[in-house]
Amino acid sequence: MDHETSSDIEPGSSAADAREAGLAAEASPSPEWADAPSTRPPSASEAICPVCLERITAGVALCPECGEPADASKKPVRAPSVPEAPPDASWLSLHWRPLVTIGAILGLISTGAALRYLAPHRFSPSRAATAVAPPAPVCGAPCWSGESCQLGRCVWQRPNNVGHLVDAPSIAGPFPLPKDAADALPLDRDRFAVALSSGLEVRSSRTGEALSLVTEAPHVRRLYRVGDVVYATSPSRIYVIDAATTRLLKTIELGEAVGDVVVGASGRRALASLPEAHAVAILATEYHAEIERIQFGDDAVGPVAVDDSGTRAITTTGQLPQPGQREPSGGVAYPFDPSRLGSEQDRVRTSMVGNPASALMSPDGSAGFVALRAENTLVPLTWLPSGAVRQEARITTCREPEQIELVRSDRRAIVRCNEGRAIQVFDLAKRELLRAVTFPGRALDLAVAPDGAQVVVALSGDGAGSVALVDLKSYAAKVHPLGGEPTRIRLAPDGGSALALGDRAKVAWVLQ
Repeated sequence: MDHETSSDIEPGSSAADAREAGLAAEASPSPEWADAPSTRPPSASEAICPVCLERITAGVALCPECGEPADASKKPVRAPSVPEAPPDASWLSLHWRPLVTIGAILGLISTGAALRYLAPHRFSPSRAATAVAPPAPVCGAPCWSGESCQLGRCVWQRPNNVGHLVDAPSIAGPFPLPKDAADALPLDRDRFAVALSSGLEVRSSRTGEALSLVTEAPHVRRLYRVGDVVYATSPSRIYVIDAATTRLLKTIELGEAVGDVVVGASGRRALASLPEAHAVAILATEYHAEIERIQFGDDAVGPVAVDDSGTRAITTTGQLPQPGQREPSGGVAYPFDPSRLGSEQDRVRTSMVGNPASALMSPDGSAGFVALRAENTLVPLTWLPSGAVRQEARITTCREPEQIELVRSDRRAIVRCNEGRAIQVFDLAKRELLRAVTFPGRALDLAVAPDGAQVVVALSGDGAGSVALVDLKSYAAKVHPLGGEPTRIRLAPDGGSALALGDRAKVAWVLQ
């Protein structure tokens, strides 16, 4: 239908006729205004729909776009999507919905503020403001190595993987040893080493049979455990032997016979006394070499004790007399600093009449103790700020105190008395006697378990000796007889086994 035909549609035509006419008009080719913008003014044959505002053919009854009457004076066929506001509507009736929404939001905010204001402890200071600074250490003095400060007390922490012998251990032996056996030391629960003139012999802890022989270490006299290695002393040198493989690692040339070897708590330094050279050699255990030698005049020093820091030590001239020999009457104790050069040492010589047979240093280095075998006393030594040493009031012990050992748990010390046939436990802080444990025979040697819960004592007897296990909590002693007399006690590094050596009969027992 062309333009002339579409304009002849009667106003009363139906909506379908009008729509058909509109489609025909769109399909017909448009003249020059086909591509003109929609903003152009309507021509005489066009009109604007009063509802959708689209261009429609003038004179149609219904708009082909929205289906509404093209005449604005007629009512629409359907209700508008947005109802018109009543002419007499107030402002509140037109805007009540946003007012309700805004009121609900303000009410929610006000309720939260009121609850926060009425919350408990609203006006109390914040935690950040009242945070208490961490308290200063409540332990009065620094704790020893291996201790921790708990509730104002320094409590010793037992190392891992260590223990002590059971109350009823199994005893293997006696195992006969060569006649030239000078010392023995357990390597682990399955092996122990024997010091011989021909070398270091390794034996089985179950059968006592020889397993191997380290011939590169001849004329061994004493054995000392230093970490993962064994120091085997000879007349002029120290052999360093790996405990796991029994392989000779190194030889430390000293030129003199070694009397005693002590290892510090850190394990980085070892002190070896040289009685014939009147000196103490300082050994570095990292690379096994002598780094310094400290001379002590004309005195043949023997027993050595050192603190945990390695800055204070004591060496004495005491010695244990052989049976039938006369007791040495004199004696001297030398305090010194192993961390300083020999030329920088303060020469402090403390005379102690009474054969100072053993010495002990407190782990913190504040005090030292020397056992006088001939005087039956224990002499405390206190370091002064000037570097001098002062002898404190002596402590009476049992007869012939020969050995003093440290028990780190509860800061105690154990004194072994030969003629007194007992051991005595002292409190190092109060310097008081806590308990005395007596035995049926002479106490020849003792060793403290690495966990600090037990002490093993070698006892003599009439032709047959025994081993006593003393619980350091209850101080109960259990004596286990042996087939001979033990003279030395050596413990394995984990404390689970012990070796009792009989020097006279040349036999050994293994306790596990």
